[in-house]
Amino acid sequence: MSYAIMRFQKCAAGGVPARNRHNERLKSEYKSNPKIDLNRSHMNYYLVEPNGKYKQRYTEMIEKAGCRTRANSVVMVETMLTASPEFISKLNPAEQRQYFERAAAFLYDRIGKEHVISAIVHMDETTPHMHLCLCPITKDGRLSAKDILGNRARMSEWQDDFYEYMHGFYPELERGLPSAITHRKHIPPYLFRAMDNASKSYDAIMKALSDVNVFNAGKKRDEAVRVLGQLMPDLYKLQAQSRLIDEQAKALREAIREKDALLEEQDTELFALGCSIDALQAEKDRAVALIEMLPPDIRCKLEQRTKKGVKSYER
Repeated sequence: MSYAIMRFQKCAAGGVPARNRHNERLKSEYKSNPKIDLNRSHMNYYLVEPNGKYKQRYTEMIEKAGCRTRANSVVMVETMLTASPEFISKLNPAEQRQYFERAAAFLYDRIGKEHVISAIVHMDETTPHMHLCLCPITKDGRLSAKDILGNRARMSEWQDDFYEYMHGFYPELERGLPSAITHRKHIPPYLFRAMDNASKSYDAIMKALSDVNVFNAGKKRDEAVRVLGQLMPDLYKLQAQSRLIDEQAKALREAIREKDALLEEQDTELFALGCSIDALQAEKDRAVALIEMLPPDIRCKLEQRTKKGVKSYER
């Protein structure tokens, strides 16, 4: 199954610089995210170029709209837009760009393109995706991410609407089960990175410990210890959040079973309803055939009698 993916992240002023550095690839290296291949960063492209730092852009927008702000105001909402890897990866570059342009158009229509700070497509990571950052200014000129994004029910509506919009272009895309149904908690992205790092480190440790002999035992052991030292923070993260991961996996498996059961139940009900309709259709055809076999004078008397009976019943 393939899904259209849209995720929101609210940012106060203090969190904006980090998003600016990450999205615009302003750092010389990204140790926290080894999936970023800076040798491919030249392949990234803009749908909306910021022409300055994010802080400068959202400050200009807020001042132009005359919005009131507080110290903890959400001044930017970052939207991550992509699709399931198996879907987005099979598209050629032109088709991928068209996908992101359509996804961006969905947001332009809702929040206004004039409120978009930046929209950049990252092609230098495992799965192509877009970071679209916007200043949450309402139509009546207020700075309010709460009014734009809404509560949990409204967020679910956002997802429904985005699915319907993208499904119109890509019928193979499906709507994921809402968290209100699965009761799942999202696994933080850093845990996925921790799992990826742990997997890579495990291979490195096994390689360091392989072919140990009397001549290189010390060197191999030191290499294994060094790699283990780098791995321990990620192992602690995974250990600390293991319950969250287990709960989400359990909830998703249960949701899948419930969905399958619901579909099976609906199929059974539809089949039974279809049989009832077929039987009703057959009875109707038999009744019409019987009426048509009656002589005209008898049919006329019966019709008059039937009309009187219906009128008296209606009274």
